[in-house]
Amino acid sequence: MAPTAEPSSRPPQWRPRTGPPPGLKNLGNTCYLNSVLQCLASTPPLATFCLASRHSNQCKKVFPNRDNDCALCVLERQIARLLRADAGALDSPAKVIRCMPLFAEHFRWGRQEDAHEFLRYVVDACHTADLRMRKGLRAAAASGNCGEDVRGQGVCLVMRETFGGALLSQVKCLECKGESNKTDEIMDISLDLPGSSSVADALSRFFHPETLDGANKYCCERYAVLYLKRNKWFLDEGSMYCKNFHCLLAKDAKAVLRCFRVDNNIFSGNKIM
Repeated sequence: MAPTAEPSSRPPQWRPRTGPPPGLKNLGNTCYLNSVLQCLASTPPLATFCLASRHSNQCKKVFPNRDNDCALCVLERQIARLLRADAGALDSPAKVIRCMPLFAEHFRWGRQEDAHEFLRYVVDACHTADLRMRKGLRAAAASGNCGEDVRGQGVCLVMRETFGGALLSQVKCLECKGESNKTDEIMDISLDLPGSSSVADALSRFFHPETLDGANKYCCERYAVLYLKRNKWFLDEGSMYCKNFHCLLAKDAKAVLRCFRVDNNIFSGNKIM
């Protein structure tokens, strides 16, 4: 997947390759890292962003001599170099490995790690770098310490624009039909692969409505459900059975419960004394 030749006035654009993509050297249990880099380099919006050096061009102006301390600068150069390499060439992720603490400080070179976990750390670290850049750009513009070319540029939060989204969770009461909505910003969704025939099928299963009952039951703000266990004896058979009852209380209702002990001596005929 290589960039195509573009006029000098236009930034390079990502285009699918016709031949085999460049490879990455395994420098000792780095297959998890290589697979993540290949996936990111094959993501069109991020690939185009990296080919244009959009972050590093701003970063070195706002934070001079700190490009080796920026996770997104390191990733941007690695992806751009990988995309510009000849078909079938072999590149090295040595720079990313040396800067591993910028992405995941507890990861160690030579140790097997999880690819999905590393991807999440990379996305988070690069998004943090984007936010730091935006904050630094605003501070530099306010103090007049940057040129017009930098002051007039905005910061593209590329990780959020590429991977970010919003997940709406809705809980609906089947009694009062009231709805409770909650929106969370997300960068990924964990899907159950067993039993799913495709990604679309896994997504459909993820968003399928479910009834919350048992230990997962919610308490509605408008209705309080009170469960009572009532015992009833039949004197002629000397047996007992239990029934469960429930009643709906208004939101501002108060219930007073009293506990007392009973035994068979309180019965007289078919009445309770």
